[in-house]
Amino acid sequence: MQTSDQFKPLPMQDTSNKTMYSYAIVNRGENPAVLRLEVGPNGSDYAIDMEGVVEKGVTEIVVPSKFMRYSRLALKSKQKGQPTKLQVYFQAQLAR
Repeated sequence: MQTSDQFKPLPMQDTSNKTMYSYAIVNRGENPAVLRLEVGPNGSDYAIDMEGVVEKGVTEIVVPSKFMRYSRLALKSKQKGQPTKLQVYFQAQLAR
């Protein structure tokens, strides 16, 4: 994905049946990006679980500290007018 000056949320994930999950964000561009992990109870209302920065050439792993049924990642450019290219992975273990 290409970042912009505004937060762009990625599709939500239903994490209610997951025992563990995480996001990996790989910055393949030339500029840093801001990441925001959001969690929510119903798929439309979200609270910020954590925020961070992904520097160019770095891979960040994000694990939520709070549990809610839904989670999503939102990303934007750190500096206005300086987009970057990110690759995002979601991985989870299912509850049995």
